Amino acid sequence: MGDETVFLADDVQPGDIIECHGVKQRVTYEFGAYALVRAE
Repeated sequence: MGDETVFLADDVQPGDIIECHGVKQRVTYEFGAYALVRAE
């Protein structure tokens, strides 16, 4: 994790959970941009 660019699928929606490098992350969308936050 960090500043790495992650390409999301075209059909991803806020609230979806993705896994990147073995870490589950939730997709968020605020202020016109997508972000990933660690899902617990």
